[in-house]
Amino acid sequence: MDAAYQVLAEKGYDKASTKEIARVAGVAQGLISYYFPSKDLLFAEVFRRESEKYCESYVFPGNDSSGQLHAAAVKSALNVPQSRALDNPSWVKLRYELYALGLRNPAVSESIKTTLARKREHLTRLIEQVGKLPEEHSRSLAPILLSVFDGLGLQRLCDEEFDYEGAYDTFAAILAAYLQSIQR
Repeated sequence: MDAAYQVLAEKGYDKASTKEIARVAGVAQGLISYYFPSKDLLFAEVFRRESEKYCESYVFPGNDSSGQLHAAAVKSALNVPQSRALDNPSWVKLRYELYALGLRNPAVSESIKTTLARKREHLTRLIEQVGKLPEEHSRSLAPILLSVFDGLGLQRLCDEEFDYEGAYDTFAAILAAYLQSIQR
């Protein structure tokens, strides 16, 4: 999996080959084909595993003694997804390549659907836990957060002049205002 991620990140989906992945991993190409009948399914599994690692690394800061989540805490919580696109732009690129692949390949689309559902569920639980929001608010907010993270990452990847930090600052203010309005 590590070799597949490395090759996919370096070369992109179209130029990555299972032969190259096998070489980097130090295994026979047939071993990869045994477990993954297509490069598409291998790619989907890499995405699933990397997404799980990401979810495990994403924790929100605590509330203050009043139980309110203030703007500074919201901004701090957004540092994880914001830094992901800065520190690892290849991850953003791979995510979009996989989304496109899922639109073309029904065998992969189910894996993407499941992975995205897990990410939304993880975000829902974090929002409930930290924001002390009812499940219906948390469940509605999670896909919006995921969309913003992906969308801002894509814009950063495609446009070097895009004000990525400014967009995250504005989003943090919007999110803090929303959370304060429903916590009252």
